[in-house]
Amino acid sequence: MREALRLLESESLISISRGKHGGARVSSVDLGAVARQVGVFLQLEGTTLSDVWLARTLIEPPAAGLIAGRPDPEVLASLEANIEEAREAATNDLIRYADLSAEFSMLITRHCGSKTIHLLAALISDIIRLQHEHVTEQTREKVSVDRLRQESIRSRVKAVELMRKGKVAEIESFWRAHLEHMRDLVLAAYDGPATIDVLTKPARKLRPIGKVRREEQSSARASLAAAK
Repeated sequence: MREALRLLESESLISISRGKHGGARVSSVDLGAVARQVGVFLQLEGTTLSDVWLARTLIEPPAAGLIAGRPDPEVLASLEANIEEAREAATNDLIRYADLSAEFSMLITRHCGSKTIHLLAALISDIIRLQHEHVTEQTREKVSVDRLRQESIRSRVKAVELMRKGKVAEIESFWRAHLEHMRDLVLAAYDGPATIDVLTKPARKLRPIGKVRREEQSSARASLAAAK
């Protein structure tokens, strides 16, 4: 019993006070601290950014579908408020814009009605936020990336519209496609399968996302021509 109590105390799950009126008390769990521990674990495991994006495409679309299944005006209003703040930040505070982009995804999981889904999303929320900030910092001077930001904002607006209309299957498909599109653009800006530890230090081998996009469009035109 004493060993079990010591273990729980070492994990900060309980606090033990000594003395006449002492005893074990359950501690509140600091989700932020847990998320940081998860981030360290994933970093030690050599987890790639691609792996994190895969998790996002598995978690967020069903959460968006749950919101569409029972549209709540207050939830939709919070998503719209986030979009408007992001639209403003895109013109004068790009790092704030990056944080709001990550927060939009967290709002989806927070209000989907499943505590488990939100917990899973929260555990990688710091990594997602850092990813947004990292790419934004490296491309803040690129005009072509501003067009990408505006496209992303339009996608969020459409996502909220689909939720409001109760289009469950449509929002799941749309949001998955949006995440996959953004994943391809962001990950292509790195040389090779970058691990998440790249987010903790200045990146030196990022390719401009605008260039990546032009390459994708050129490749798509070539594929279309070959198909003909």
